[in-house]
Amino acid sequence: MPQSWNKLIRGNRLNEEENQFLERQLDLTKTGLEDTSSISIEDLSPVFSKLLLLGLNPSHREEVAHFAQWLRHPDQERTWSSALENLAHSFFLELQTQRIGGMLERINDKISLTSAQTANELISSLNRGELKGLYNNKVPELNIDFDVFVLPFPMEVMDPRIVMIRPGATNELHRHAHETVFIFLKGHGKVVVDQFENEVHPGDFAFIPRWCNHQSINLGEEDLVFLAVADFGLTGKSFMGNYLKTARMKQ
Repeated sequence: MPQSWNKLIRGNRLNEEENQFLERQLDLTKTGLEDTSSISIEDLSPVFSKLLLLGLNPSHREEVAHFAQWLRHPDQERTWSSALENLAHSFFLELQTQRIGGMLERINDKISLTSAQTANELISSLNRGELKGLYNNKVPELNIDFDVFVLPFPMEVMDPRIVMIRPGATNELHRHAHETVFIFLKGHGKVVVDQFENEVHPGDFAFIPRWCNHQSINLGEEDLVFLAVADFGLTGKSFMGNYLKTARMKQ
């Protein structure tokens, strides 16, 4: 079974709405296996329609019943037939599509998403009064001291943020699912990406690949300021699990 699917179910990584959806589909599938005339196939998702059809085959009926029971109580890892593994993986993809489906529709609609009423809503600056604080962290014993600000734009895929690290300080070593480009605006620092290190100055760019361990360090005597442009709007929805829990390294 695909590792992502296995972790999804056994780690209880569905949100409340998705858990309710799964329960409804399992109930309908169980009812359909007992009496196909008692349900409408239109009430089942594409994946569960295929699961029901598979279960109506006498040679797969028992396995499908056990699989449905396991979905509700995944106490241990199980090995299933290739047909069931493919359906399980398809359900994983179905949930991801539900999460980002609206975004994909808007991309293909080719309709402007400009919601601004005035021109100045489409521009911002480093003036802190115009930026919304997202979070900050200061841990003197770990030399951590930084702030993160959100740009005031209603974006779906990108999520650019201004990061300010105090002189001689750093942010946490961390990793996350979104890929990022840092655009350095002020100060002198160093960026650590896994085993690589690069010094940076205003005008430099740094690439942060998905899931790499990375950290930014201020080597100067003024704030190290950079714009972090990430696709968090996409990855935050498509990652199946507790996104914030994965993003920060345990101390």
